Amino acid sequence: MDFKKIQLTKQNTLNVVYSNENGDTVSVTGANIVHQDLKEALRNLVPHLTLLSEQREGYNNTLEELEQQREWEEKSIYTRMAVTGVTLNVDEVSVSGTRILERGDIIRISTPKISTVDDENYGYKSELSLALDNLKYEAEQYIVERKWALKQGELDFDEAGDPFAEIEAGDVPSVHVEMKTKGHTTTCEKVRVS
Repeated sequence: MDFKKIQLTKQNTLNVVYSNENGDTVSVTGANIVHQDLKEALRNLVPHLTLLSEQREGYNNTLEELEQQREWEEKSIYTRMAVTGVTLNVDEVSVSGTRILERGDIIRISTPKISTVDDENYGYKSELSLALDNLKYEAEQYIVERKWALKQGELDFDEAGDPFAEIEAGDVPSVHVEMKTKGHTTTCEKVRVS
């Protein structure tokens, strides 16, 4: 799959645009919640979003130092920023995401297009390529292998009530059966007699 765009929606589903082996452009709008592994693949791009969009947290910090903030509980790039998607060309990528401001507002940010092959302005091209390969793998798993998050349902047995509450132990309801055979309808009613 030659991915052009991988985008996480607000509902935690995935929108993807890719070219298949025939060269056709295919758009997929997922209806299922993404697996945690795909969320982690997007999260791995947060330090790159920070550095490439020249956020203040990126100044005087290396990629490794930013990645260590993953363990912080407060005021890390991982609590303030999120990657929501990537746009890919042949050898260029643009990372998009959101940032929470000090006052609580959320703004969208995007990096300029950066070459994953020969850009001299970004010193972490190989790490970026590895993170992108991981994201592409997880997106392909979502589409082809249906690697989705499990949706936990709830059964409320207390509100359902007892279906046998109104029936006595010896009471058996009558059964009414209709059978159709070559234009004839036969009705049979079976009643239990005590």
